[in-house]
Amino acid sequence: MVEVAKTVLEFIFVFLIVYLCYYIFSYKKIKKFNRKKMPLGVKYLVYRYNIDVVRLGYKNIMKRLMLCDSFIVALVFIVTGLVDNIYIRLLVAFILIFPVFAGVYHLIAYYYKKEEMK
Repeated sequence: MVEVAKTVLEFIFVFLIVYLCYYIFSYKKIKKFNRKKMPLGVKYLVYRYNIDVVRLGYKNIMKRLMLCDSFIVALVFIVTGLVDNIYIRLLVAFILIFPVFAGVYHLIAYYYKKEEMK
């Protein structure tokens, strides 16, 4: 039970650290929507899922992406923490990061597609 509590606290700590870094370094810089200076996550949503950023609100999308990216980083950190060897840990993280990103971004796109329909 103690190990589970340690893991949950570690997840929350990593999540908060990553989210605060995203907030300080990227969210504070957002002024206006500029198609040429979109972050990579927003570009992926626009080109792959045809999300209307202007209609949904650029800042709203950025807030959600910051939360989701922080969740992904914390999740991969916790899952790879189970592996002791650093080289295998890096390999597992590399293999795991792409499907997790694709899955979470697919869920975000599905949510925003439903929002566009309303």
